[in-house]
Amino acid sequence: CWISLSKAKYIGMKKTVLVFGAYGKLGTHVVNQALDKGYKVKAFVRNPEKYTRTKGQEVEIVKGDATNITDVKHAMEGTDVVVSCLGNPPKKGKYIMEKAHSNIMSAASDSSSSPRCLMISSIGIGGSSWLVKFLLQKIGGKEGFTDFENAEKRVLQQNNVSFVVIRPAGLTDKKGKGKYSLITKPTVFFPKFISRSDVATFFIDCISNTSHDGKAIMIEGI
Repeated sequence: CWISLSKAKYIGMKKTVLVFGAYGKLGTHVVNQALDKGYKVKAFVRNPEKYTRTKGQEVEIVKGDATNITDVKHAMEGTDVVVSCLGNPPKKGKYIMEKAHSNIMSAASDSSSSPRCLMISSIGIGGSSWLVKFLLQKIGGKEGFTDFENAEKRVLQQNNVSFVVIRPAGLTDKKGKGKYSLITKPTVFFPKFISRSDVATFFIDCISNTSHDGKAIMIEGI
């Protein structure tokens, strides 16, 4: 059963959004779009001294490591929605996705605020596209792709937390269009690339739209 948050909880209050990977290219878009929508934002980063934002609105910066469950639980206090924009670091052989997503789901399950969790994944996972899976394994290696697969499986098995798994197509840094297209069934073709800004738009839309809860959703550009 999915947790239903009381509507009364939000009367006269801004939702607080905790963003993991806030320093990254996708995370920066999520932070800025969340601020534009009037949400309170907590940015979870490893190195606060290096964290900069493209807009001047106030952000609560939380120092931590997503692979450390204590740091994750501390950051989640008082949070209504969690957004994970995490990815594996560029250092070869270092994979964090399964551990980080396991920590996030465990912390959300234990949290008194019962946050909804919007979690990044990848198209090609879960039988969504054998072609994309094949190409990503060739490009980034099987170990990295397997780590993403295990991270998604960990989210899907957490049956007492409201979540959405987002599987975007290939990401670009092009200017966003403010829209996206849902892919409703597995595809053998390579989907249309999508800007990180438009992936962020989908994340932000999911904060107020709960129709995708409990699902893994594929999106592509328009």
